[in-house]
Amino acid sequence: MQERELTEQIGSDAFHYQEKYIYFFIYDKHRVIANVDAFSKAYSKSLDTHEKQIETIIIQPISF
Repeated sequence: MQERELTEQIGSDAFHYQEKYIYFFIYDKHRVIANVDAFSKAYSKSLDTHEKQIETIIIQPISF
């Protein structure tokens, strides 16, 4: 999966689910996400209009 595809899926899922709190846990085994901090910040939001709180946590394996 490419980063663009992942972005589209998170965007659609964020509005699809009617829950107040949504947590996305992304295990990025192949390190597809180039900038983890920016990606996480972009998809961790508090939406007052829908009274939703979205948190995105990205886990990438450490390479030695």
